[in-house]
Amino acid sequence: MNTAARTSPLDPRRLAGPVWVVSPHPDDEALGCGALIAALGSLGREVHALLLTDGGFSHPHSRLFPRDRLARTRLAEWRTGLALLGVPATRTHALGLPDGALAGVAPAELQRRVARAFVAAPPGTLLLPWRRDPHPDHRAAWEPVTAAAPPAARQLEYAVWLPERGEAVDWPAADEARIWTFAVGAARGLKARAIAAHVTQLGGVSDDPDGFTLAPEMVKRAVAGPERYAEAAAAGLEVRA
Repeated sequence: MNTAARTSPLDPRRLAGPVWVVSPHPDDEALGCGALIAALGSLGREVHALLLTDGGFSHPHSRLFPRDRLARTRLAEWRTGLALLGVPATRTHALGLPDGALAGVAPAELQRRVARAFVAAPPGTLLLPWRRDPHPDHRAAWEPVTAAAPPAARQLEYAVWLPERGEAVDWPAADEARIWTFAVGAARGLKARAIAAHVTQLGGVSDDPDGFTLAPEMVKRAVAGPERYAEAAAAGLEVRA
């Protein structure tokens, strides 16, 4: 996140629960907020995870991993990574929408399905991708997910692709958001292991050389931290840590 916006350290003890982390794809939460999830788990906080897409489009030419198998494998990787961070499978929720085509889902339908998932434990804090994170699925998710959340829920937006792919206009403006920082610290090992659980995204699909692979420098940056969260100015310019 752009440090031109106001920054303050984030104290996970101050986040209202339950905490929900929304991921358009398996691995977004590990990359964007794995350390915060681990910290919340170590505090005994109730954390739920919601996966929007099936993750099945990362290797479209693989014969070893046709889309159905890849989607099942990525779902298992997602749950494995979350378990390492302290989120049990019983608190994971997957919508199975089409990876790479979330913009083609009617926003009202996506909002309805997300709201239905939230009924299980209405969020006090919502972690979701930054509204202009440079991936079409991330951008398509923001408005429906935000609309589905309870009005009183605090919303913190994490970035996945912004540092590597963002243009100047994609970053939070100084008057648009406060930036909260969270040091990876003691959670570094857990975060690294949670990212490593996503084997298919780290070269584990050998028969589609043009398929997606997380760049080593992106993984290194994510593991090193700090994690950054944007909170809309209307809600976040007062220090709530």
